[in-house]
Amino acid sequence: MKKTLLSAIILCALGCSGSENIPGGEYFNPGKTEEEDYSGYPTSYEFNHPCALISSTDIGRVKERIAAESSSDPVYSAFCHFCENVYAQYPYKANPQEIIVRGDPKGTGVSGENYITVSRDAAAAFQLALRWNLTGEEKYARNAAEILDAWARKLKMVTANDNNQYLCLGFQGYTLANAAELLGKYPGWTSASQQKFKSWLRTVWLERNRWFIENHGGSNNCPLHYWSNWELCNLASMLAIGIYLEDIETINFVYKTFREGQGSGCISNMIPYNPVEDPDGHGKLAQSMESGRDQGHATLVISLCAELCQMAWNIGLDFWGMDDNKVLAMCEYTAKYNVRPSGSYLTGAMPFTEYAYCSGCSCSNQNHGSIHQSVSPSGRGKERPCWDLIYSHYKYEKHLTDDEVYYVRLFARQLRYVDGVLTGDGGSGDPRYGSSSGAFDQIGWGTMMFYKGE
Repeated sequence: MKKTLLSAIILCALGCSGSENIPGGEYFNPGKTEEEDYSGYPTSYEFNHPCALISSTDIGRVKERIAAESSSDPVYSAFCHFCENVYAQYPYKANPQEIIVRGDPKGTGVSGENYITVSRDAAAAFQLALRWNLTGEEKYARNAAEILDAWARKLKMVTANDNNQYLCLGFQGYTLANAAELLGKYPGWTSASQQKFKSWLRTVWLERNRWFIENHGGSNNCPLHYWSNWELCNLASMLAIGIYLEDIETINFVYKTFREGQGSGCISNMIPYNPVEDPDGHGKLAQSMESGRDQGHATLVISLCAELCQMAWNIGLDFWGMDDNKVLAMCEYTAKYNVRPSGSYLTGAMPFTEYAYCSGCSCSNQNHGSIHQSVSPSGRGKERPCWDLIYSHYKYEKHLTDDEVYYVRLFARQLRYVDGVLTGDGGSGDPRYGSSSGAFDQIGWGTMMFYKGE
């Protein structure tokens, strides 16, 4: 893939939003192109489909534990909880739209935001496809294929009069691609249907994801104008689509961006300072770019980064271990501040280095910057379904000690229970994570798919 230039003019005058005027729904014109330099990056990957967020190895392991039907097994309990989720039920009826709006609807031809429709349907497609993989019941695969085909036939664009559209393009792009990845071997989803779906993913989703990352939301913005969760969700969409399409260049674009990019999705910008020793003696801690913003977004960075790292891991890339396990230090920091293992927080103070967000930068709008001098208590305690995935990776793949994953382990344990009942950490659409968009910001189901035992 080559760099693609947006044909519309980007008017970024709303702080972290930006404004976009796109005539006639024609989003992209190939225009000028230039090649990326991927010297030193892989020239091939092994695709053992499914191999995005969920691998064939994960499916085989989980099926064995489901078959044992042990009520004391967190995997089996999580599976039972999964089967109760409204988005894992057959039959599920999709509600495809021709235009999806997230953000200001002015000029879109749509009266208001309607992105929740694709959020719900993408979650259903993923969960039905996963349920088929775990149970072998063909009706779930058939239903998932119907959802994906219905959206590919009808949806022409994701848009808005501001850049909030790119959140939908990220979150729902990577959910849809992961659903397709899980469904790729279903005989009832024909090669012709899959080819149409692949083309749709590339033109409606992937090209937009890439434009956002390359241009940081518009020419008036500095590279760090958008918080890490914005770039991470678009990188996750690109990587999931790249794996499904077996698109080496797209995968390398994500790899290069995460390792050495200029934006907030690069590991050195997402985690701007080197890890420090935990004052309480448990491993290392590192604040994220969003630690001083609020904990709703700080924990979102964790869930998005974890799922991005796992997709990379499944095709042989170690984002998890980059820069001496720097991602783990960020996870430990965020877990320590937000976990409540006995109903109360562990600490009232956290090590913190002053962080200047968009202060004296090259953004044309200089009214949105801020200086963070301490970790933000806003939204403290936010739960997101990611901690069992993180714990299992560092414990069973990296073979780290319990002390090195101390706070992540505590949060993973906390998320396995609801009102004292073993249920697992849940996933997209689970009401414990919200009733609107927040419930669909990550795929989740980490206890069911990644728990490997204490």
